[in-house]
Amino acid sequence: MLLEVKHLKKIFKTRFSKEKTTALVDIDFSVENGEYIAIMGESGSGKTTLLNILSTLEKPTSGQVLLNNQDITAIKDKEISTFRREHLGFVFQDFNLLDTLSVRDNIYLPLVLSKENIKIMKERLEVLAPKLRIEELLDKQPFELSGGQKQRVAVARALISQPDLVLADEPTAALDFKNSENLLTLFEEINQTGQTIIMVTHSSLAASHAKRVLFIKDGVLYHQLYRGEKSSTDFAKEITLSMTSFLSSTEVVNA
Repeated sequence: MLLEVKHLKKIFKTRFSKEKTTALVDIDFSVENGEYIAIMGESGSGKTTLLNILSTLEKPTSGQVLLNNQDITAIKDKEISTFRREHLGFVFQDFNLLDTLSVRDNIYLPLVLSKENIKIMKERLEVLAPKLRIEELLDKQPFELSGGQKQRVAVARALISQPDLVLADEPTAALDFKNSENLLTLFEEINQTGQTIIMVTHSSLAASHAKRVLFIKDGVLYHQLYRGEKSSTDFAKEITLSMTSFLSSTEVVNA
């Protein structure tokens, strides 16, 4: 098992008040190596908090997150940045590219920070660039690129460190329909090579490209769907129906 999330709970406390907000109640699920999972929920459902904990950007109030049997919630603050660079890849909705660096250097950045050999950087980019169709973009600056191009560059940056897990936060939110479909098709192709992906999204169309969808409401996982042999179009319809049905239900289904 690549990832195990065990009895995860997150309570936020305000600094100057006794008021508490429970973002995650008791989250339990596991992810096998090579899975592609979408996490869906309405605004305030807890999906972003869950992603932040999986990303090691926040610590839970209680519970564990095991990545390859290592409890990432127990990693010391001074070691956490190194852990992220070596084991996690990130794709954000706003791309997070540095305009002061070329596309090539933006992609290299995680490896530069890890003090990787330049020969290895070049070898990995030579493999990635054709797959992501960014060969002609490498010497450009991010501000010269379209939204779809920027997102493909961001995917390259996420993959170049060969992470155990890629985490995507609403990756299609800033893209039009055509570029969204292109990116989601790209994610499917990447997943078919064995890369494990967890994507948080509010979009049924985006989620329909995943192999499994987890539904979260009020900090609890309520239901899950498997795509199986369904087309993305048919799966999107099923997801939409489930969002309507299960998010209005009080029955909790163990994910």
